Amino acid sequence: MATEPDLRREIADERRKLTNAVADLRKEIDMTAERGKRIGTAVGAAAGALIAVKTLGKILRRRDD
Repeated sequence: MATEPDLRREIADERRKLTNAVADLRKEIDMTAERGKRIGTAVGAAAGALIAVKTLGKILRRRDD
């Protein structure tokens, strides 16, 4: 049977492992959030460019009529 100091050491080791795992997960979540922001920005810019091109096309067609 394990002694109390051994159990305390085991618990401290497990706590340290959990702390490191949580820190790693937070980093991954932050990286994923940053990627999501960049993708959102790119999609927004593409949508804006598409709207601008369509509007320009309508303006040019009206001018030719």
